[in-house]
Amino acid sequence: MLTLKLPRLLSAEQVPQVFHEQGILFGYRHPQSSATACVLSLFQMTNETLNIWTHLLPFCFFTWRFVSVLRATDIPNDSYSWPLLVYMGASCVYPLASSCAHTFSCMSGNARHICYFLDYGAVSLFSLGSAIAYSAYVFPDSLVRSTFHDYYVGLAVLSAVMSTGLSCYSRYRPRISDSALQLERLVRLPLGKYFFRLGEMSRVAENPCFGGWPSPARAGFLPVFLEIQKPRLCKLLRILAFAYPYTWDSLPIFSRLFLLPGGSAQNEATLYHQKHMAMTLLASFFYSAHLPERLAPGRFDYIGHSHQLFHVCAVLATHMQMEAILLDKTLRKEWLLANSRPLLLPHIAGAVLLCLVCSLSNIVYFSAALYRIPEPELLKKET
Repeated sequence: MLTLKLPRLLSAEQVPQVFHEQGILFGYRHPQSSATACVLSLFQMTNETLNIWTHLLPFCFFTWRFVSVLRATDIPNDSYSWPLLVYMGASCVYPLASSCAHTFSCMSGNARHICYFLDYGAVSLFSLGSAIAYSAYVFPDSLVRSTFHDYYVGLAVLSAVMSTGLSCYSRYRPRISDSALQLERLVRLPLGKYFFRLGEMSRVAENPCFGGWPSPARAGFLPVFLEIQKPRLCKLLRILAFAYPYTWDSLPIFSRLFLLPGGSAQNEATLYHQKHMAMTLLASFFYSAHLPERLAPGRFDYIGHSHQLFHVCAVLATHMQMEAILLDKTLRKEWLLANSRPLLLPHIAGAVLLCLVCSLSNIVYFSAALYRIPEPELLKKET
């Protein structure tokens, strides 16, 4: 009879600090899991299971909606709908990337960081997709064809690329680490040779940061993880990396709701824009506050911790945003075609391609930096 062996789970004390989540004490997967074990964990209750499914199921829903719009659109001839298609495609990418990141982040310490680098890149791409849709359908009447409107998408590309870089930097930065400085004090460099104090070589060699090789040249470029050394700064940088693209993208919404109401923009979509803003603020709160698990460590390890709530709020915010954009596209079509400059295919494709190339360059740079020093062997690989 065929039996399925699920991976064993560990406590926070049994996994390296880089895998720790604030207020989460149990339900950790093995820090060197195989890809098979990662996939099997989708069907096992771990502290990541609902993180995965709260974005995997919405990915299926958004993909269904995207395919439905594609079937109803005459793509070669309906240039008015191109920005919507870009936005809806991006809305499918970010939940898929997030699900994959949470699924495979336990394969190793480096894999964990790379998974989230890709996740951040997908979020940045989604922010650009939102800006393209906003530029086409959401701008208030008085800002259409303005200088701000002309430069809005271009600056959204810059904002998205900077967001990817800063969020990757918040996990890792290559600089001289404390262990490297400790080794530097043990090393003298007369006539180009390395000398160690008697008895110090073995102690330095045993330090896992050096991967078993006490080379000062390598030590100077040891990976420094802000998540471990300065977790509050890390969180602040990451919140900032997500907040300023959202703020830039939402300037037309803020203007429309609070400064320049009326005209063709005063329609049924306004309520959905308001709901989108409210859900985004709630998602930001859960992401930054680590509540409720910070108040009751161990009580919400599997169900109800802040990252799960953040995922749910983010998905609801995307749903509200999508409804608002679809309504604006339909209700304002006549006015926009008569008064707005359309986004042409070269402009849209150029913006998306530039964002992809620059964001992937950021990801490749930070990923390559991780492998300048091999990871110490943690535990026997979980298969």
